[in-house]
Amino acid sequence: MPRGRKTALTITLTAEERQTLLAWQRSTTIPVGQAKRARLLLLLADGLSVVEVARRVGINRRFVYTWARRFLEHGIEGLADKPGRGRGPHGHSGEDATRR
Repeated sequence: MPRGRKTALTITLTAEERQTLLAWQRSTTIPVGQAKRARLLLLLADGLSVVEVARRVGINRRFVYTWARRFLEHGIEGLADKPGRGRGPHGHSGEDATRR
């Protein structure tokens, strides 16, 4: 029996969304973060608690809620990384490189 509190967070996937998320989860060419987001949504849609999803995916519960909310608001498109997040292609922005 799954442990954890029941939550009002309910994810319902269409067949097309489920197929897309399954493909992302298996892909070796997409960013790891995107694959984790796919996995967490699939687990939520299968009825697991937020605590259990966080444990299985290896992220904080807060991020489970964050990504679930983005999916509910924006669909699959909401799962993409926002532009400008993370390090640049060479590890430094132009401004930081001139200071070194």
